Amino acid sequence: MTEPEQVVICEETGVWATAMRRLVTDLPLAVTETRSLASCLDPKGSSEVVFLMVEVRRFMLDDLVPWSFDVRRRWGPLPWVAVAPRAMRRSEWFLREAGATHVIFSLRQMCEVVHVLRRHLRVIGYRPKSRSEQAFDRQNSASR
Repeated sequence: MTEPEQVVICEETGVWATAMRRLVTDLPLAVTETRSLASCLDPKGSSEVVFLMVEVRRFMLDDLVPWSFDVRRRWGPLPWVAVAPRAMRRSEWFLREAGATHVIFSLRQMCEVVHVLRRHLRVIGYRPKSRSEQAFDRQNSASR
């Protein structure tokens, strides 16, 4: 069975993923949660990753730039969004320089993240598969 494309969210709490799931109910995307930058690079499932969101903590800052290079090496120009606690507002310039497409510091700003996601999906020409295409894919994968 063909899995829907993934939005991968790397966070400790699950709060950001819950907010994302509530806001993208109209899109057939799987929201996959991971707990570390390393596991974010190797998400479970065989579906394509179309978007990344990372909850950044201070202890992660040293690892963020090399991780961002690994993201580019693996997926090319895949956008990733940094979400961080308000106490890290002074780190916004660093997060953007590290490669974040967008940075937010509050759940109230999640609509901005969804806007970035939807804009990216338009740019890549994302089109959810029709039910007949999904059935065809299931049939092909079952016959292998």
